[in-house]
Amino acid sequence: MLMVDMEIPDVNIADLLIRIQQDDPAAFESLYLQMWEPLFVFAMKRLQSEPDAEDVVQNVFAAVWTRRHSLRINTGFSGYLFTAVKYQVLDRLNEMLHSPSGIEEVSQAILPELNDVMDTVLIKELQATIDKEIGELPEKMRQIYLMNLEEHCSISQIAERLQLSEQTVRNQLNTARQRLKVSLKNAMTLLFF
Repeated sequence: MLMVDMEIPDVNIADLLIRIQQDDPAAFESLYLQMWEPLFVFAMKRLQSEPDAEDVVQNVFAAVWTRRHSLRINTGFSGYLFTAVKYQVLDRLNEMLHSPSGIEEVSQAILPELNDVMDTVLIKELQATIDKEIGELPEKMRQIYLMNLEEHCSISQIAERLQLSEQTVRNQLNTARQRLKVSLKNAMTLLFF
């Protein structure tokens, strides 16, 4: 197990991914030093086993290095790492279920909530996706959507204030919601799979 009590340079993780994809072992080591401990703590809370948590994190880092040329991550890389650890943890729990004392081990391991750090990261990334998509809406559509969302204006109130027909407001709101729904669905798919 690598000790992480040394001072780690504050390097942007997205930049590290680019350098890792260019076969830079120093960037990989820097990523490892920055992310190993938080990922280990995350896995440890769920597995309640230091050796299993270490194996899970090592497997994720090994996969990152092995697949470095084919990694295409459209969301935050740290969120990707936590999601990868989550799935490794689930695989490990599944393996434990099939061992003789597995059910007891699994029940002890999953008692802690599966939300903490990863949920915070995922929520921030989803909010950033929503904000970006709202920002890319056409100006009038964005104005209508935000009046409805933030000011809680009804369709008739928006129509009156903007001197538009109620049907136009309805159409604009529906289109905005559809765009956001598609964008959010795509983001959720990328974050969780």
